[in-house]
Amino acid sequence: MSNAKFNQMKHRETMYGNKRISDCMKQIDNLILCMTKEKPLERIRALEQKINEVEKISNLEDVINQIKKELWSTKEVLSSSEVCAFLGISESYLYRLTSLKQIPHYKPNGKMIFFNRKELCEWILRNPAKVVESSPTINKIAL
Repeated sequence: MSNAKFNQMKHRETMYGNKRISDCMKQIDNLILCMTKEKPLERIRALEQKINEVEKISNLEDVINQIKKELWSTKEVLSSSEVCAFLGISESYLYRLTSLKQIPHYKPNGKMIFFNRKELCEWILRNPAKVVESSPTINKIAL
């Protein structure tokens, strides 16, 4: 290879290298310009506000789910799952009570089971525990 060709190739490599450095510098300048134009502190504050809004939405969803779970308190006729929540018992125990006919229930189509909320309240309160007057020893223990 001749000396002139070698120098020409070296010159091209240097120019190419300088062009790459120049392009990188332009990109860095553009990034800095964008960052200063966009006002990063304002963007961060805006993002924080949006995050707070998402948290509020999540809290609202929790409240809505809680309301859905307690909707049975206003209904007159309850399903078996609502009765389990209302009485705090398992579904298997509820089905046992219905099969033994120990709890008032209705089967309008022969399969689905429904309950009257007022009748359930009466059923719960049907056997009150007897209250014994407190004796002096209990009072001493309590103090």
